[in-house]
Order: sequence, then structure tokens, then C-alpha cells
Amino acid sequence: MKNINLNKLLFSALAIFMFSLSACKDDDDVDDVVIVVKDYTAIINLTQYVNDSVLQMNTSGFPYENAMMQKFKVTKLQYLISDLTFTKDDGTKIVDNGYHYVTLSDSASLTYTLSSKIPAGSYSSVGFTFGFDEEDNITGEYADLNTLGWNWPSMGMFGNLGGGYHFMRLEGDYLDSNNTSAEFKIHMGTARNDNTNPVTFEANHFDVILANSAISVANDFNFDIEMNIEEWLQNPTTWDFNVWNAPTMPIYNAQKALNLNGSSVFSFKK
Repeated sequence: MKNINLNKLLFSALAIFMFSLSACKDDDDVDDVVIVVKDYTAIINLTQYVNDSVLQMNTSGFPYENAMMQKFKVTKLQYLISDLTFTKDDGTKIVDNGYHYVTLSDSASLTYTLSSKIPAGSYSSVGFTFGFDEEDNITGEYADLNTLGWNWPSMGMFGNLGGGYHFMRLEGDYLDSNNTSAEFKIHMGTARNDNTNPVTFEANHFDVILANSAISVANDFNFDIEMNIEEWLQNPTTWDFNVWNAPTMPIYNAQKALNLNGSSVFSFKK
């Protein structure tokens, strides 16, 4: 009986040992599992509308009307966006540190392929900076923009406007109070405040978090960022072409109006 009990004891001990080895091996296998999160290409389509209709450039007549019932047409639209940002529910941000210049005279510029790949996952919102922030808005920094004449003057016919780069050029013609065609040039960049002593220069970019822009990334994807032109001319400041027509670059109040109105200009479409 003693030998039989000993054999049973040895068998039990061996079984426990083998089970322990198996359990350790399973644990190691779990530790060795690597979850691979793939990254995907984001393509952004930049589209432009006026009162829910696709913007038509260089029309023969004056098809559009602002909040003051002033008729106008658009002959030039150029703008720059930077730092496309994808935000997760926990606040984690994926930022593409590039920039993109748009001009309606070149249809290729209406598509923006981000240089950064976006990790798979769910994002609560998409956003960007309109223009350059203080860190990036450095005079002469970008050779391609210098070639395009996109610089915002540090010295010129209006004196020192603060340097850096334009954020937007929106130009066209409108019918003035005499019902005569007149030119407007809405240029946006650094705001020079002549009301201070000494004169000060204010960063005039703004950050956009696009409403209803939650997006799930599981493969290469695209979406639209829509510019609604009429919003540049209203909400909260009503734009009067007879007051702010050409030029707007040195006019502090015009620059700040564009900054404030810009909050409602852009929308997201998947």
C-alpha cells in the first residue's frame, strides 16, 4: 500500500508540474501577442460654396449677394490650411504638421493628400488651422510659398504689416451704392493694430474643429472640407463692401472681422 500511495503521489506531482509548464507556456504566448495598428492615407477634397451652391468663378454678371444685399462676383480665391488634426475620444491627437495652399485657378490644388499616415481607429473630430500659427508663420521660411508671392509684407506700400504669409486672398467685383461695378480685395493675414503705442502685430490665424466630423478609420479614406463663402461676410460681423473693399490688408478691424467670421465658414462632409 505504501508503494502504491507513493506512485500515486509521484504521478500527481508530475501532472501538476506538466500543467504548470503548460500554463506558463500559455502566459508566454499571450505576452508575445503583438497588436498591429495599421496606418492609412487621408485625402481631403477642398470645395467652395456660396449659399449652398457651388462657387462659380469669373461670371459675367453678379450672381451672389451678401447680408447687406450687395451683389458681387468672385474672380480670385486662394487660401492656406495647416496642421490637420484628428482627435480621439480620450483627447489623443494625431497631427499632420504640413500645410496646403489652395488656388481655384489650379484644380489640382483642390485635393490634399496628407503626408502623415493616420492610424486605424475612431476619431471624435477633425480640425485644422486656417493659415499659420505663430510658430509656423515665419517670414521667408517656405520656398514654394515665396515663389507664389504668398508673403505678407514686413515692409511695403502699407508699411510693416507684420510679415509672415497670407492666409487668404478673396477678390472680385461688387455693385456699389451707385450700382457701379467696383473692385474688392479681401486679404487676410497678421493684423496690425495702429491703436496701440507702439504699434502691435496680432496673430490672426484661427483653429477649426469641424462640426459632426467623427470618423472611423479602417482603410484609406477621404472627406470634404467645404468653405462657405457667404460666411466670411457675416456672423458676427456684417461685411460692407463700400467700407471694406480694397485694400483690407492694413485695416485692423477688417482683419479681426475675418478672424471672427471664420468660425462658421467651414463644414465637414464624408
